[in-house]
Amino acid sequence: MLVVGLQGCGALRLAYNQSPLATYWYLDSYLDFNPTQRPLVKAALEDIHQWHRQTQLPLYIETLEKLQHQMPKDMSAAQACTLYAEVQDRLLVTFEGIAARLQSEGQRGGDRGGQGAGMQVLASLDGTQLAHLQKKLTKANAKYRKDYVDGPASKLREKGLEQAVSRAESLYGNLTNKQEALLDARLEASGFDPEAAYAERLRRQQDLLQTLRNLRQASAATMSTNLGGVFARVALSPDPNYRDYNQKMRTQACQTFADLHNSMSPEQRLNALRKLQNYELDLRSLSVQR
Repeated sequence: MLVVGLQGCGALRLAYNQSPLATYWYLDSYLDFNPTQRPLVKAALEDIHQWHRQTQLPLYIETLEKLQHQMPKDMSAAQACTLYAEVQDRLLVTFEGIAARLQSEGQRGGDRGGQGAGMQVLASLDGTQLAHLQKKLTKANAKYRKDYVDGPASKLREKGLEQAVSRAESLYGNLTNKQEALLDARLEASGFDPEAAYAERLRRQQDLLQTLRNLRQASAATMSTNLGGVFARVALSPDPNYRDYNQKMRTQACQTFADLHNSMSPEQRLNALRKLQNYELDLRSLSVQR
């Protein structure tokens, strides 16, 4: 999502290099860290950033190379789903690695039984901080409902089309009227259920909140497993009805992406190829920085 959402070479490099600070301010707005926790959080984020730079960016480069090979060619829905699954797997590996890093980061000095700085903070979150997190999530949920759930279906579809066009154009460049019409028709026929998406959003939030509460009583050995479980349940919901719904939506999205890609002109495909090549160059440059 980071790669597709940023415009230009410099933007990605700048955003990545500033990500520990940006992430700290984002987390602090939700958890309101106390003076003892703040330096621990910053240390953990810096450690995760270096780990991510050295171990994850090379994997993202591999995925970008595969995407580049595909860009000049037509694509089937199965091929689109294979690419999607690879990206999802990469992200899940990253998040599981972060959970493990939070646990092990503070153990490099020889105290093998100790907790990492980040896990110390998570285990020390008190009731007031968790209540603050719940309040922030509730406020965000109200905005989400207003923007994506409530209101006339025509308005929601219009917003969905605007986002879909923007994402496609961030890769391929300007779409034609026919290509926009293709996206609009697929959105109308997609069977997207905003209430189902909202319910899953709430489930994930409550899962996170309960896991953070449980960390206060968990042993050091199980903390990263507990946190990693949250990420795994985002990738694969424990709700069987949502899993079935999500699989249906994914299949439709793969077909839509394949058809949209196949409608692209040679010039649009070249735009996409150049964009991916620039991203690869950025990630290669970032991966060797220290």
